[in-house]
Amino acid sequence: MTESKKDYSVLTVEDDPIIARVIISILKDSGFLVDEPVDSGEKAISRVATKPPGVVLMDIDLMGWLSGIDTARLLLQFFSVPVIFITGHDEEEMLVRAEIACPFGDLIKPLSQSSLNTTIRVARTLHTKLCQTTEGKVGGLTAAQRSDLVLPDRPVILLDDRKRIVWMNDAAEFLLERSSGDLALADGSSSIPMELSDLGKPVVIFSSGMAPDTPLVFPGTSHGREAIVRLFTITDPYGDPGGFFLRFDYAGE
Repeated sequence: MTESKKDYSVLTVEDDPIIARVIISILKDSGFLVDEPVDSGEKAISRVATKPPGVVLMDIDLMGWLSGIDTARLLLQFFSVPVIFITGHDEEEMLVRAEIACPFGDLIKPLSQSSLNTTIRVARTLHTKLCQTTEGKVGGLTAAQRSDLVLPDRPVILLDDRKRIVWMNDAAEFLLERSSGDLALADGSSSIPMELSDLGKPVVIFSSGMAPDTPLVFPGTSHGREAIVRLFTITDPYGDPGGFFLRFDYAGE
C-alpha cells in the first residue's frame, strides 16, 4: 500500500523563527501533517520522546549544547527517526562532517517545494527498508522504554555512546535535583553521585561490581529517596552501539 503524506507527521528543528515559519508554510502547502517546530536539540529529543514524527527536518547549524548533527544521531540511535538536514551551506567539509549522523537526505536553503517533497519521500522509503532489516527491527528503545520516558514517577536518563548525559525526563530532574542543562554532556560515570544506602559507599553507574537490586541514595539531595539502578545498552537501527538507557526504580515500590 502506498504511503500517504497524512500517514505521518513532519517535525522541524530550526532556531531561526523566520526560516521555521517558511519551512512550515511549504510543508503545509505540500499537504504534510506538520508538528509544532522546536528550536533546540534538547527540545527535539523531548518532543520525539512524547510524539514520534515520521521524519525530522534538522537545521545542521543548530545552536545550543546539542548541535544539529549530534541531535540527528541521537534521534536515529534512540528513536529510529529519519532526519533530513537543512543547511545554508553547500561546502563539502560540512556535509562530510554531517555523515556521522547517517542523515536520510540533505537540503540547501532556500528550499523549494519540489525538492522538499522528493527528499522526504525518499527518506521515508529508505527508513522503511531499514526498519525491515534484522537490526532495524530491534534498534532503538523498546516500546516499554519509550513509555517510561513520559511517566511522572519513573526517572529516566539517556546517555550517548560515550556515556555522556544527553537528556533527562522531569522525574529524573526531581530525583537528582539537577536539570538537563546542568548535566548537559556531563560524564555519566562521575556526574551523578550515588551511595549504597546502608554503607554510604560511593557507587559508579557503570560499575560491574554492584549487586543487582541494590538500593542507592543520592547525597546532597533533600528528599532522601532510595532508588535501584536499571541500565540498558541501546543499539541503533544499523546494529551499532547507540547509547544507554538509565532508569531508576524507587525502592519498595
